[in-house]
Amino acid sequence: MTRQVFLLAAPGLLGAVDVSASRGAIPDSGVDSGWGAGRDSGGKAGGIGTRLMKLEAGTETRLTGAEAHHASVKRLRAGEVVDLVDGRGWRAGAELVGSGTDLRFRLVEAPRFEACPALRLTLIQALAKEKRDLQALEAACEIGALRVVPWGAARSVSRWDGRAKQVKGREKWQNLAVSALKQSRQSRLAEVGEYVESGAGGADSGTGVPPSSRRGAGDENSVFAETRRIIAAGGRVFVLHESATERLSVLLRAISREAPHEPGGELSGAGNLGAGNLGAGNLGGTMEIAVVVGPEGGITEGELEGFRAMGAEIVLLGSSVLRCSTAGPVALAIIQATLGSW
Repeated sequence: MTRQVFLLAAPGLLGAVDVSASRGAIPDSGVDSGWGAGRDSGGKAGGIGTRLMKLEAGTETRLTGAEAHHASVKRLRAGEVVDLVDGRGWRAGAELVGSGTDLRFRLVEAPRFEACPALRLTLIQALAKEKRDLQALEAACEIGALRVVPWGAARSVSRWDGRAKQVKGREKWQNLAVSALKQSRQSRLAEVGEYVESGAGGADSGTGVPPSSRRGAGDENSVFAETRRIIAAGGRVFVLHESATERLSVLLRAISREAPHEPGGELSGAGNLGAGNLGAGNLGGTMEIAVVVGPEGGITEGELEGFRAMGAEIVLLGSSVLRCSTAGPVALAIIQATLGSW
């Protein structure tokens, strides 16, 4: 039976972790909030990954705060074994040995590092009403997205105007990402990126002529700058839109034919598979694929032009028009089935 998963969180994320070992206390090295810290180095970067990786079988650790409360709600009993993860790829089985305000666990095995997949999925999700953006976020993280980016699109009804709203909104998204991690029994916590908008490049001109595709591209807080970053690093950005003529599944099959795979079928290294770079000589390493989903009112012509200017590809899922709450997760599931770990 699959074990329940609980997140050992650093102070300021979900609750403090007090680590004590029979061989002495493990010092706190601080929090590294960078995406996938330690993913390629076996967790050598500082932060919560370092804290779990230094523990040994037999070591005791305390679970506090929101995670301790969640474990109490799940009515864990003394002697029950769960998986403790750090959100950065480290996992260890641990037995509950003491309860109270804090819960004490004893590791029954040495922590093990689960390598970051060669395919890194990102969802750029437009804010939407009726919590449809939250539904998309949670499902995307369960499917395996390692990064989600909140986007205040030109036609988004819901907006995060002001720093206070952005902080509160990102916190809500991060809590949902934690919930998705535990539901799907993963060891990696999806990063919630900074809130981005379309800027001047997303507004229609009112004359039927889209604005210059270069507008907004220079704004580092724009969705176009985010797109440019991904593509410049050798990734692909697929913008879902009903006006597209090329299907996502067709493009993915082309990528799959070129990329090497592990014996089990998972992509073993994608390297630089940007548009026009599908040659075998560019394979190896990792690859980020991002899916962009607009709001209920759709993506404007100005936004589409801005995405194209950055090198993004406008694609179609199929003949059905899906809600913004389902389009992103469906696209990510197709990517996982074609190129990923499914």
